[in-house]
Amino acid sequence: MFPRISRSKKKSGTYEYLVISESIHVKGKGSTTRDVANLGNIKKLKPNEIENLIDGLIRLFQVEKYSLSEQVEILESLEHGSIIFWQKLWNKIRLSDSIKKLTRSKKSRIKIDVEKYVEMMVINRCVDPYSKLGTTRWVERTSYKAMKGYHDLPLDVEYFYRSMDYLLAIKDEIELKLYERLKTLFSINVKLTFYDITSTFFHTDNCSIGKKGHSRDHRSDKEQIVIGVVTSWEGYPIKHYVFEGNTKDEKTVIDVVKQLKKEYQIEETTFVGDRGMITKLNLSVIEDNGFNYIMGVKHRQSEMHAMLLADDELDENLYQEHKGLKIQERQFLVKDFLLWKSKVILNEKGISTEDQAFSSLKGLIGSLNNLDKVEYAPIKKSVLALTPDSRICRRISALIRKYNGQYENRLRSIICLNQERQALARQKREAKISSMSESLSELFSKVKKEAGSVKVENKIDKIFEGYKRRYKKFFTIFRDPHQKAVGYTRNEKALTEEKKYDGIFILATNSQDLKPGKVVDSYKNLQEVEMIFDDLKHFVDIHPVRHWKEVRVRAHVFLCILALLLKRIFEINYLNGKACMQPLEEISKSKLIKYEVKYSKKEDRRQIFPKVTQTTPAQKEIFKMVGIKNPMSLENLVW
Repeated sequence: MFPRISRSKKKSGTYEYLVISESIHVKGKGSTTRDVANLGNIKKLKPNEIENLIDGLIRLFQVEKYSLSEQVEILESLEHGSIIFWQKLWNKIRLSDSIKKLTRSKKSRIKIDVEKYVEMMVINRCVDPYSKLGTTRWVERTSYKAMKGYHDLPLDVEYFYRSMDYLLAIKDEIELKLYERLKTLFSINVKLTFYDITSTFFHTDNCSIGKKGHSRDHRSDKEQIVIGVVTSWEGYPIKHYVFEGNTKDEKTVIDVVKQLKKEYQIEETTFVGDRGMITKLNLSVIEDNGFNYIMGVKHRQSEMHAMLLADDELDENLYQEHKGLKIQERQFLVKDFLLWKSKVILNEKGISTEDQAFSSLKGLIGSLNNLDKVEYAPIKKSVLALTPDSRICRRISALIRKYNGQYENRLRSIICLNQERQALARQKREAKISSMSESLSELFSKVKKEAGSVKVENKIDKIFEGYKRRYKKFFTIFRDPHQKAVGYTRNEKALTEEKKYDGIFILATNSQDLKPGKVVDSYKNLQEVEMIFDDLKHFVDIHPVRHWKEVRVRAHVFLCILALLLKRIFEINYLNGKACMQPLEEISKSKLIKYEVKYSKKEDRRQIFPKVTQTTPAQKEIFKMVGIKNPMSLENLVW
């Protein structure tokens, strides 16, 4: 049924009538129309009479929702797509169920919905991080405002603070449940775990765990906390720790290793840590707890691993290709190193180690073991047979004493060569040295012309000031009998020695089961933790910490870690490791619109409607990825 204008021709002229017609089918004639009602000559209908007629029909037949009007007003636009997206991932790991059950088991009379406040705070970190007070205002701008179970929650900031307190009380239980759930949902690999630490600062100085220490944010003027994170092989955060701000990196490792064994009952795993994170003390604790380790070695500072790069030790033919790297495995006993180092000490003083006299010392070092008490007198006697220099004797004796009880320990190392970095390092160094050579040549040409008129030493110091000081060892400065600098030459021996380290990194491990390539892959996966720290500071925006109570500071970190877990689940499980920013930006365009329609100018009749903005094909694909079939559904909303 529809309105139309019917024209009728008469002798007096053509007349137009407003009629209501319907379509009918007449057998043998096909489709035609039939007039149901004649509303009169349109020339006799005044504009206000037409409006009254339309208003009457709307009111009489209650067809407001089908009506059109220019009187449409957008009342508010709420964040929607991002909310239902992150809420879907939150529900997938059933965090609300766990929080609700655990909080009520500890506080049976609790009257607030802790799990809902925690969920809103975590999702806020994923969408648009605010302070807790800011989060109360943010909720009012999201579809939480109209969502069943959330629309009537009081939004006083105290409810959020109290929820944080309850959450921290069950931190260890929640992390353990998440760990078990991740194993079930995503079959995470805990045979290899990664650990690293970072720091974040305060804008207050009255937090009990806030201390000044080594700041990774370059804010040494601020008190801070240290945060340690353990991740699975894939990159899921499974455990985190908060330490005082002046805690050193290596001191955090012991607590982590013991807790992983005690609380998570992980009997066999390889602990992967960055260079400088794992010290000699930590290694013994890790091994005593039955764990293996893989660690990066500062080979320039490790006398043992410097042996591997010595000209007479490094065999270029042993390298094998592995994912763009050249790698070779080397194993040696500690006493092998002691023999090599003793040779180096003696050779530096021009003492030959090729004759029969050295054989005695060689035999004594080769007979060392971890159990028998070491007799140092024969060792001293053998060294003195080579040289009367008592200083050399003391030096070699001290070296052997240093590794007492470890002589038969077998060390396994993987030497890795990145040829691209090798070429870049050499190119960069050569450019710097060439530039400094030009500066020195110009300086010494002036010295010859203006003898005694230029402050040569100050000029040289300026050439090598700041970070350039590291390049000074590649030059030899010539001086006259009065010790005045008169020229220079490049120190080719130092340059040759430096080239050995270009593009090289060394990994040490006590695991005998992992193949060399797997050891390298495991260490390179440590970057997953570094990515988490980058997200911690730029995605969930953990700093600056705006709390000063220790319990709130720790709870704030926990909220941020939970937000990062959701992000990693999306990236790893749904995007196969790809960046997530573009998909997240796309779904953020999905809004919940609340609009009001006015139906009559004559009467004040209005109605409010909700509507989700039209979902684009790209948005549909992202929502479908996590299991949201109809992102435009209003089923869970209350108006």
